Amino acid sequence: MPKNRGGLSPRQQSFVEIFCKENGRLTPTECARQAGYKEHSATAAASNLRNPKYYPKVVEAIEKLQKEYADATRIDVVKHSRELARLRDKAVENGQLGPAVVAEFRRGQLGGFYIDRKEVVTASLDNMTRKQLESKLKEIRDNNIVNAEYEVIDSTELEHKELKQSNQDS
Repeated sequence: MPKNRGGLSPRQQSFVEIFCKENGRLTPTECARQAGYKEHSATAAASNLRNPKYYPKVVEAIEKLQKEYADATRIDVVKHSRELARLRDKAVENGQLGPAVVAEFRRGQLGGFYIDRKEVVTASLDNMTRKQLESKLKEIRDNNIVNAEYEVIDSTELEHKELKQSNQDS
């Protein structure tokens, strides 16, 4: 088998590239199959290719390519801020002010200019004294009832009205 620059065969190099590119979306066996290893030996090949005792150059190539992918996809604040600024400028050029504002807002969040602050307040009736409860109820009543008229009805008077109305209905 002819070896390439890294001392790997074309099939080994293909396995390294597929294995790193798929990053866990395919099993190592499936990566070996796609790299050209036979169906019946793909599982053993995938296992052996990732074993540094048998194939140290393949393992080294996998680690190197995984590091390259990680470095290429790393996010840093400056790079991210520049990309948001580029997207903002592109949106402004296209007359899309909404997306431009959103991009600039996100840049501000990235820079720490905007803080999303949420507070959760839990108030329980169980923790209030009787006096506090009565005060809170009075406050609610005073704030929610506007110019209400009411009539105090004696319970015997109410029973008399109900009896009178039921006699009229029958």
